[in-house]
Amino acid sequence: MFPFGKIIVTILMLIPQAVLHPMFWVVIALVAAQYSRAARVEANVYGQAVESPISRLLTSILLGVIAGFVASFILILVGVTITRAGVSFILPLAIFLMLIDQRFLCFSYAGGLVALSSLIFGWPEVGVRDIMILVAVLHLIEGLLIRLTGSRGALPLYMKTQEGQVVGGFVLQKFWPVPIISMMLLTPKASEIETITSGLITMPDWWPLIKPGILPPEGHEFLFAMFVLPAALGYGDFALARSPKERSSRTARDLLIFSLVLLGLALLSIPFPWVQWIAAVFAPVGHELVIASGRRAETMAPALFSANPRGLVVLDVVPNSPADVAGFKSRDIIISINGQPIKSPQDLRMAFSASAPWYYIEAERPDAAGRGERFSRSISGGVERVGIIPSPGPNDDAHAKVPVASLEGPLARWIRGIRTPRSG
Repeated sequence: MFPFGKIIVTILMLIPQAVLHPMFWVVIALVAAQYSRAARVEANVYGQAVESPISRLLTSILLGVIAGFVASFILILVGVTITRAGVSFILPLAIFLMLIDQRFLCFSYAGGLVALSSLIFGWPEVGVRDIMILVAVLHLIEGLLIRLTGSRGALPLYMKTQEGQVVGGFVLQKFWPVPIISMMLLTPKASEIETITSGLITMPDWWPLIKPGILPPEGHEFLFAMFVLPAALGYGDFALARSPKERSSRTARDLLIFSLVLLGLALLSIPFPWVQWIAAVFAPVGHELVIASGRRAETMAPALFSANPRGLVVLDVVPNSPADVAGFKSRDIIISINGQPIKSPQDLRMAFSASAPWYYIEAERPDAAGRGERFSRSISGGVERVGIIPSPGPNDDAHAKVPVASLEGPLARWIRGIRTPRSG
C-alpha cells in the first residue's frame, strides 16, 4: 500500500525548508517587484492602488505554498525525478526561448523540444515521460490558481486593436512563488543504504509508475531522495470581449484540459512507448493552441467596452469609491446625469465638473440576454472623485496595444532589425 501519510508528513516538513531557501526569496523579490509596478500603474489609472503590494504578495505566497504541496504530492506519487526530467536542459532552453518571445518562457515549449531531441537523436538522455508529467502537473496547478484568483486585480486600460480602434479592456497578471518538493535519483552502494536506520520510506513494488529506464551500477541500488526546488508560476492575459472573470475562467478551463490530456498521454506511454512521440509534439503545439484560441476569442468577438448608442459604457469602478458604494459595476451604461445625455468620456467629465449638490445618474445594466434594466442612483456633488472609469471615446489615446501572435522578444526584434534594410 502506498504510504500516503508518511509522504504527506515528509512534504509538509520539507516545505519550510523550501520557503527559507535563498532562491525562493529571490523569486519572492521578483514577484514583489511585479506587484509594486502594478500598484503604481493602478495609482495612475485609479488615483490609488486597488490593493497593497504586500497584501497581494502574501496572498500569492500562501496560494503558491498550497499549490506546491499539491504538485509535490502528484510528482512523488507518480515517481517523477528531476534527474530524469532533464530540468538542467529545459531551464536554460526556456530562458533562451524567452528572448524570442516572453510566452515561450514555459516548460511546454522547452520540454517538448528536449523530449523530441531525445527521441530523435538520443540526446540528451532524459525520461520523456518524466518531462511530460512535470509539464502537465505544473500547468494543472497553474490552471487551478488562475481559476481561483486569475481575475483578481485586473487592470483597466485603453487598448488599440490591430484595426486601429481604441477600446476598453483589462490586463490580467498574477504571479505565484511555488516551493516544490521533488525527487532526485541516486545510486549509492548497497552497503551505504543498509547503514541508514531512519528517514527511509518503504514504497510498494509498483512504485514508481515511471521506471528509471536504466540499471544501477553493479553493487549499487537506486535511492530516491526528496529535495526542495523553488519555482514560480505566472499568468499574463487580456480581456476585451469578456469580463476578466469570464476570461480567466476560460483560460483556466483550457489549461486544465491541456494538462489532463498531456498527463493522460504520458501515462498511456507506459504500456505504449510510441505514445511518447505524440506527447512530445502535443506539449508545445497544444499549449500554443490554448494561447492562440484565447487571443482569437478576444480579438474576433465585439469588444465589450467600446462606443454604445445607448450611452457610455462603464469600463470599471474604483473600489470603495462613491460610485462603488452607490452600486455601479463594470459594463453598466450611463444614460444621463442630471438630465444631460452622456455619450462620451468628455460628456461624463463635463457633467461631474458642473457644480451641483447631487448627481442624479440614470443608467442601464445589461443582463445575460443582452436586455437592459434601467436604474437610477444619486451621488453627492461634494465628492472629489466619483470613481467611474469610462470606456474610451473616439479621440482617446490608447495605453497599450492588443497583444498579437507575433514574436516580440529582444532576439526576435534584433533579427528583424538585421533583415530589414535601412533607408539611407
